[in-house]
Amino acid sequence: MSLSSSEKNKRGQVFVLSALLGAIAFILVYGPYVLNPVYDGWIMGAVDRDLAQHYLGFCFYRSSPWSFPLGRITNASYPFDMSVIYTDAIPLLAFVGKLLDPVLPKTFQYLGIYGMLSMSLMGGTGGLLIYELTGRACASVVSSLFYALSWTVLYRMFYHTSLTSQWLILIAAYMWLRLEPEADIRRSLSAYIALSAAAVLIHPYLWAMCTGIIIMSLIDYLMRSRDLRRTTVYLIVYCLTGIICLWLFGAFIGDTDASLGIGTFEANLNTFYNSMGMAVLPGFSVAMRQYEGFGYLGAGILFLAVCCACIALVRRRLPHVDPRRALFLITACIFILFSILPEISLNDRVLVELNLGRVYRYAAGIFRSNGRFIWPVCFFLMTAVISFVIRNIKGRSLALIVIFALLLQIADMMPFLKDRHEIYNASDRTYESYFDGHPALDEAMGQYDHIVADIGDAGLDKYQDLNYYAYLHGMTTSNFYYARPIDDRMDGYLEALRQEMSDGIYDDDSIFIIGEEKLPLYQGLDLHFYEVDGRYIASHRPIPGLDE
Repeated sequence: MSLSSSEKNKRGQVFVLSALLGAIAFILVYGPYVLNPVYDGWIMGAVDRDLAQHYLGFCFYRSSPWSFPLGRITNASYPFDMSVIYTDAIPLLAFVGKLLDPVLPKTFQYLGIYGMLSMSLMGGTGGLLIYELTGRACASVVSSLFYALSWTVLYRMFYHTSLTSQWLILIAAYMWLRLEPEADIRRSLSAYIALSAAAVLIHPYLWAMCTGIIIMSLIDYLMRSRDLRRTTVYLIVYCLTGIICLWLFGAFIGDTDASLGIGTFEANLNTFYNSMGMAVLPGFSVAMRQYEGFGYLGAGILFLAVCCACIALVRRRLPHVDPRRALFLITACIFILFSILPEISLNDRVLVELNLGRVYRYAAGIFRSNGRFIWPVCFFLMTAVISFVIRNIKGRSLALIVIFALLLQIADMMPFLKDRHEIYNASDRTYESYFDGHPALDEAMGQYDHIVADIGDAGLDKYQDLNYYAYLHGMTTSNFYYARPIDDRMDGYLEALRQEMSDGIYDDDSIFIIGEEKLPLYQGLDLHFYEVDGRYIASHRPIPGLDE
């Protein structure tokens, strides 16, 4: 059904106002300083090393020469090439940044701006989704804040920033409700191609979630139209777009361990009401490492769920379940099952441990953190309770209930929001390199092209420091933390390098940074050793100004 111009304008207004609220909410929570593209002290000084990994993934990518595949990084895990996809640097933006590299300053970050964009788009798409279901513009705009401030997004902000792009899930759901595949094949194909390309080049997990929704929406379309040919074309084009984008950006290079196994990262059965101690409402324990399946809805949404139950009891009538709503329920059930299997747990107890076979474990193991697949269900539930309340309550009562629920949601989040504000609302974070304070060593580093880092697990967090120094000084480094590890290959390279040196073959362009636990592997080689702040520096050539 085509829309009138006035209706299109109203939808546009709902989207813009909702997106604006999301952007304002971001600034109130995180402050304006993270939006400064030339300020990276807040990133490199972060407590969690993952944030620095995402930033440095872009740094090494932009400084790598252009080659095919387009996402190839040649200097972060020298001599092995890897894809920017496995750095969680938001490949789509990293690619744009690499195109603009000649005009960008050496220090440039987009993670802060992208964080605000994500919260803005969460608000905009959430408001649009509610308006599609209710036709109530004001209530939709106010309700959009539930999406912008959703726990699953804020929990990931500046910890795994690409995964804040959960507005892609909302777009997939909106396309299911709004897109008319039978009306204009070119328009429909463009929408499927755009969603698939954007999702896979932001984060493959989100692409997989969107794919599940798109497949069920096409089943819905097939049931209504009986047009198997067009349905098949849409599905093939959508999937091929994602696969081609992965290939273009090098997802299949690097010989990574694609299947890391499934288990321990599932969602818990308490996920929708478990704050994990981050909110005012008490949290509950979980089994294993189930923080990946964090899907807390918040006190405000839980309050609206109670309101829905009360309305249904008073009216003695459950919501009508038509074929489309039934498919949404089935989709939610599939996501729930995938997110909680194979070990089904409640609180800290594993209730059932299922053996689903090697084939399932290997295929599903590509998405090791399968608990994340609870996110679409969170948004289905959120959308269902908000839209149900808006459709069934009118006038001032509706305004009071929605505003009260929103205030309750924010009050419940206040400890978390205050903590985030204190961490990020600062403009004076400075970053000091490992080599700062050691002028002789810093000066000597200019003689080398490669940093060979062999620190060991005890110094894993120190690699980011060395990687940043290598980037700033145009050097390669041998160890980078990827989403899909290449530890075995790197260990083999270091072993081969030590064997070459024991045979008398040395590379005078390489300097070694060695952890104490790894030091015995290098003793006996023709290297000069220096101790600096608990780490050992080794080089075939002596380094002037340092005591051996």
